[in-house]
Formats: sequence, structure tokens, C-alpha cells
Amino acid sequence: MWIFSDVAQGLMAVGVLLAVIDVLAFGFATLFLTLIGLAMLTTGILIQFGILSDQPTYILVAVAIFSAVYALLLWKPLKRLQDIKATNKVKSDLAGMSFVLEQDISIEYPGTYHFSGIDWRVESTSDISRGTEVEVVELQVGVMKVKPKAS
Repeated sequence: MWIFSDVAQGLMAVGVLLAVIDVLAFGFATLFLTLIGLAMLTTGILIQFGILSDQPTYILVAVAIFSAVYALLLWKPLKRLQDIKATNKVKSDLAGMSFVLEQDISIEYPGTYHFSGIDWRVESTSDISRGTEVEVVELQVGVMKVKPKAS
């Protein structure tokens, strides 16, 4: 293809592509694709402006060095960005559902409730005795947070 006939343009295109794939497809799960992509982009720019030779050995060394430099400079900021977790609460039809407890539960000793083929862990911020009708106030993965249902 005529657009990639130049080594510098090819490096820049592949560099951007690697960074985009890491962000969109993997969600920063593999930081090394972003680092290599940035290194290839930088190497391509330096070749384009005539600062670096387009010989394969120089290109490989430059990509390796720039990858290491970017890893040193960007590791902590990218790692922090990678560790950001969404705190959205789970929305479900089960919120507001009520049922009767089959065992006593407390903060220290959660119970279980079998519903829809799943053994849910039942937690509460207070002690609730067996036989009490409770209402689901919050859901997490495999966990129902309940409170006694108001009569």
C-alpha cells in the first residue's frame, strides 16, 4: 500500500494501532502494548524528521530504549489509571424483594438464601432472627444486603 511505503509512517501507524488496541480492546490490562506503541510512534517521528536512521538495527534499538524510558516514566500513572474501579451499584429486579429468613444472621455471621439456583450470601448491619421477613436493600455479586421489612 502506498501510504505505508515509508518506514517512518509504518512505525507511527503500528504504534498508534498498538496503543489503541490496548486501550479499547484490553482496557489497559496489558500496559506493554501502550508502551511499545508509544516507543514505535516516537521512533517513527524521529525517522520522519531525519534525526534517526531508518536501518532496522537502529529502529530495534530505538524502540527498545524508548519502551524502557516510557516504562520508567509512565508506569505509576498508567498503573493508577488501570486500577480505577467503577463504584456503580448493581441494579436488579431483586432489589426490594422480600423473603423470610431461614436462619439467624448478624454482622459477624451472615446467612444464605437459595434463590434462582444460586446460594446467595445474606448480610445485614444488625442482628435479625430466623423467621423474620426481610427486604433486599442492596445487591453485590453473590451477596444480598437485607434489612427487616417494615410492616
